[in-house]
Amino acid sequence: MAHTNLSSYLAVKNRLLEIFRTEEFPNHKLPPEDQLAKRLGISLVTLREALMMLALEGYLTKRHGVGNFIHPSALDPKDRVDQGFSFADAFQRNGRRPGMQMLFLGVEAADAVLAERLRIREGDLLQRNETLYTADGEPGVFTVSRLPAALVKRPFRLEENNWYVHECIWDHCGRKLAHSLNDYRAVGADEKVAELFRLHQGTPLLYCEQLFYDVQDQPVLLNIHYFHPEHYGMRILQNWDVGTA
Repeated sequence: MAHTNLSSYLAVKNRLLEIFRTEEFPNHKLPPEDQLAKRLGISLVTLREALMMLALEGYLTKRHGVGNFIHPSALDPKDRVDQGFSFADAFQRNGRRPGMQMLFLGVEAADAVLAERLRIREGDLLQRNETLYTADGEPGVFTVSRLPAALVKRPFRLEENNWYVHECIWDHCGRKLAHSLNDYRAVGADEKVAELFRLHQGTPLLYCEQLFYDVQDQPVLLNIHYFHPEHYGMRILQNWDVGTA
């Protein structure tokens, strides 16, 4: 499978985070790593890799020769956009039922701006998808996705509900995503977004342009997200445990 490593890491990470949230540890210090690995039924190497990633993400501090110390203040998942890989994850962490609806599938010609960002020629065809993500049936995020039509190996269908973009692009294009660059700013709701969100036109919204690159560092997908101000929040943990000189 193309994403076995990611799936395995997420499974171990989620199990560890659940332990961190539901159990108390004296002085926040975790049990010895060999005991924790045995409890989880995983190898010590796998556990150490997961703990290292959790440390880089700010959930714990590793003190050489002393042990691992968790940070309870970092464990509140509410509105954390740096946890999980989909809007469904975000909604569920806030105790809300996620849903999604494909509103439009089609093609359009790339204008000069889109052609430059996706490194194609102006006028080349783009696959355009529009998706509404909901929380307890209320509109949360409206997304417009564009990718070069030449990359699509298996057509998209309106009835598909694939929450995870890396799986979706692998499934439809055979491309493995490496990273995305996300640019956030505030915009006013245009007529279409205002109608979808049931807001007044011009209402301030958080907006994001998310450009995905594959492992060859080629741009593959441009997502534009509009976030409902009442149904989608955004919190990011910034890790300051970088040591001192």
